[in-house]
Amino acid sequence: MYRIKLISQLQQNIEPAVRDMCGFYGCTLVKDVQGLEQSAAEKKGSSAKKSGAESSFQTCPDSYYDAELRISANAEAVTAIISRGAGYRVATQRLLDTASGELTRCVKLAVVNVLEQLLHKRPDMPWGVLTGVRPGKLGHKLLESGIEAKELPRLLEGRYLLPQKQGRVLRDICELQAKIAPTDEAGLYIGIPFCPSKCSYCSFPSGIIPQSEELQEKFLKLIELDLINVVQLLSMHSLKLTSLYIGGGTPTSFTDKVFAELMELVARNVPWSDLKEFTVEAGRPDCFSRAKLEAMEAVGVNRVSVNPQTFHDKTLQRIGRKHSVKEFYEAYAMVRASKIPVVNMDLIIGLPGEGEADIAYSMECAAKLKPENLTVHTLTLKKDAALFQRQEEVSLSAEAASRMVELGAATAASLGMIPYYLYRQHYMLGHLANVGYAMPGTESIYNIQMMEERHKVLAVGPSSASKVPLADGHHLLRHSMPKNIAVYEKTLNDQFAKRALLLEEKI
Repeated sequence: MYRIKLISQLQQNIEPAVRDMCGFYGCTLVKDVQGLEQSAAEKKGSSAKKSGAESSFQTCPDSYYDAELRISANAEAVTAIISRGAGYRVATQRLLDTASGELTRCVKLAVVNVLEQLLHKRPDMPWGVLTGVRPGKLGHKLLESGIEAKELPRLLEGRYLLPQKQGRVLRDICELQAKIAPTDEAGLYIGIPFCPSKCSYCSFPSGIIPQSEELQEKFLKLIELDLINVVQLLSMHSLKLTSLYIGGGTPTSFTDKVFAELMELVARNVPWSDLKEFTVEAGRPDCFSRAKLEAMEAVGVNRVSVNPQTFHDKTLQRIGRKHSVKEFYEAYAMVRASKIPVVNMDLIIGLPGEGEADIAYSMECAAKLKPENLTVHTLTLKKDAALFQRQEEVSLSAEAASRMVELGAATAASLGMIPYYLYRQHYMLGHLANVGYAMPGTESIYNIQMMEERHKVLAVGPSSASKVPLADGHHLLRHSMPKNIAVYEKTLNDQFAKRALLLEEKI
């Protein structure tokens, strides 16, 4: 593994992009400098702030790095020079325009080029140099700019090293989304930040559900105040609400009585005239019940997520889920016997202790149940998750993970499903993606609205995020509620004012 010292002559912070590219090659970035290196005399005459030369790292000793990477740019191109000892390699990438995103793209390609020259290899890059969470935003932007759909895979390969197979998947998803989720529609999210226990891979800001029914009902009063304010904003701005999603956390963590109250308060406040879907995240079988299912049916819930994640009891215990595979089957059977027509099921590739045979077995079990939606996740190790400190428990290789992602796609196809949304995360096993599959006509509008960030989405509850896309279709404004419930309660009126400014695009 090479340790690479970065010297950047650009004012834009390119360190994350360079770090990502080095990671593909197993290299470590040991130095981050933004701006030109200056002599002592220059430093006396001008501040680092004025010159753009602020650095987040101290200069490392020469003995600590194996190669030096210098990156510069002019109006026409980005140049990367990597030197090791007396030798060096050079790569130049031509800029197509002056946007900051274009500079980042060219930096990535130039770095990949010089590292390939230095190390005489190019690693597997399933999504090319695309490292962002939402590749679909790029696909939509290019299609709306006039690029023909049939040309998109080839263009993405040329500009981003994206394999054409992935480019075709991305194109098909973008075309489907444009048909079923017009951007003049809005979504509503209600976040319940409680779970019966914390999964070891989870980094969401959720806590253990308070056992006191009184405390649960007190929390619901805050949710109703928040929801009433959002409904007022929907009316003021004439927003067409087509999707409602109650997630978390695990909303079904509440007692049967309090959960029924949650359903009732939603039913009496939300405008229903344009609503196409109403989803409840009921992912944990250990807090599922027939009474909760009946409460959902009573208010018109038409989608529910019941998530096994795996069909192995040993893994469920290892990751901190306090239920068995048998309990999952019981919960699933309850939903299938109900009036709720669409069920989503999540599986995770790469859970601790699981190999390819284990994952293949879970895929087979899921297929036998024939859910309308199947979401195949790849394990992501985030710093806030307990599993981040126990990474040695994850034994699946990147190559094996890639094969399992392919198996997930094949399993979904065998059920007649098509991919309808996808997203990626940093620190994801094998640099892969999470993909949602659906039987045609059962796609989740909310998932598209939230993940692609091309629709207005208003959010209720602690740590929830409201989003308003800007006219360029690529950037957005957002307002996040406090994660801490006490702070959320104390500042609720201030949060209402900020969210109102968000919809006026003044935040």
